[in-house]
Amino acid sequence: MKNLLKLVAFSVLVVTLASCAKAPQAEIDAANVAIEAAKTAGADRYVPESFNAASEALKSAVTAVEEQNSKFVLFRNYDAAKTTLASVNTLAGKAVEETTAKKAALKAEVTAALAEIATVVASNKELLAKAPKGKEGKAALEAIGQEIAAVETIGTEVTAGVTNNEDILTLAGKVKPAVEKAKSINTELTDVIEKAKSKSKGGKKKK
Repeated sequence: MKNLLKLVAFSVLVVTLASCAKAPQAEIDAANVAIEAAKTAGADRYVPESFNAASEALKSAVTAVEEQNSKFVLFRNYDAAKTTLASVNTLAGKAVEETTAKKAALKAEVTAALAEIATVVASNKELLAKAPKGKEGKAALEAIGQEIAAVETIGTEVTAGVTNNEDILTLAGKVKPAVEKAKSINTELTDVIEKAKSKSKGGKKKK
């Protein structure tokens, strides 16, 4: 009878330990959902470092689970893996929050850049009208006029994109070079006009 009771007690102990050593599949599934949600939000593009931190934590947790799975059932312990899996949810959530903030910041930058483009393009058009139109400079000024029009077109396209809530990272990638181009044209036209003025003054002094 005593041996039977010992056997029953041992069996209960084995079952209890086995149930405690069950792989945390539900936690793994939840972590995968969190990572996918972060990716859907665009975290992998907007805040890659934070997204990668969450992804690496998930990989580490899965590796830890697989290591425990390879052990005899009574020696398995998933506590460390569960802790890491919990951190995946935290890190993924943080990545989503940072993505939202990054999108808002980029939208503000793009809006400011569009205003700057409008101002500089208007200035460029005025300078183009004032630029000397000699035979040699005519073709160059026509080319500059086309460049101004191209920058203006980009501004129009990006403005429409912001209105339609298109990917702000892509829009930022379009508008920033356009701002630099507009400024470059402005500098070029200003130099041309200043040089023409200097030549004109020099010619008058010789007379």
